[in-house]
Amino acid sequence: MADPSVSDVAKPYLDYLDKEMTIEGILSAFCVAVGGVAFDRVLGGKADGASSFVGQLQEFSYPFVLAAIAGLVTAALFFYLQRSTLAWHYGEISFAVATELAEGTSAAGNAAILVSLDDAHSWSTWNRYKFGWSFLAVTAVEILLALFCAINRSSLRGHWLVASIPFVVAAVVDLLLLNVMKRRDERDSSRL
Repeated sequence: MADPSVSDVAKPYLDYLDKEMTIEGILSAFCVAVGGVAFDRVLGGKADGASSFVGQLQEFSYPFVLAAIAGLVTAALFFYLQRSTLAWHYGEISFAVATELAEGTSAAGNAAILVSLDDAHSWSTWNRYKFGWSFLAVTAVEILLALFCAINRSSLRGHWLVASIPFVVAAVVDLLLLNVMKRRDERDSSRL
């Protein structure tokens, strides 16, 4: 049986990256669409023509709705940046495979493909994806705070400060996560 070609070996991982890029694109579009609808219906709606619940959101929960939209847009940005990173790795691996096939098998060509695969599969490559999910969690917290204030028909004291707390918590958790992912990459590279 003949050895598989470089393109045959790389194809499953390239297919995986393609699926992940599609998922990232869907997540990014979802976040932008939901943020746009929330802005249009809740913040952009006229208070006198809106339903009573939307009126309560406008009156009592404005900072939390605005913060939820900011969380969605931030999550969309991180999902888009992740998609862009994956597309770059996809291009690098494809280029290395195409170059390898055009020039024939060589140790240097195989090393370039392995380096591209290792970079694409590193822990830190997926940080933006994790950040996107952390900002979706911020959005969920902000929505819960908005619902609490609207249902109880009350504003929280220092509501802008309260609305910023989930963002600060997410930023701290993401910074800690960066450190953990960096250590995992160092640990995995030392095993090779």
